[in-house]
Amino acid sequence: MARPANNFFKLEMVLLKIINQQDCYGYQITQLLSRLTNNKIEIKEGTMYPILYRLVDGGYISDKKILVGKRLTRVYYHIEPRGKKYLDELYKEYQETIKNIDAIMIWEGNINE
Repeated sequence: MARPANNFFKLEMVLLKIINQQDCYGYQITQLLSRLTNNKIEIKEGTMYPILYRLVDGGYISDKKILVGKRLTRVYYHIEPRGKKYLDELYKEYQETIKNIDAIMIWEGNINE
């Protein structure tokens, strides 16, 4: 899967982490993300669903429609083994980026270091 240009904060990583913990449907994911971050990270459905569709198309997650009640159908997302591996890769990349940013932030201006 081609990675988005933004290599720092990856919504893919966050969505995969949530789905890795439990199978979820879209609205549930948005609510969990908001609650887990004290409303600091909120994702609109118009942003989230294209990412979920890309993850499904890439084989990282699967989707399953489940009838809830008489008429409501929810699409639950489930992480696949390939998605777990991808999540690990994204998290390692994220940690490396944080480490590199920290190195810049503690730098005291000596160009010869």
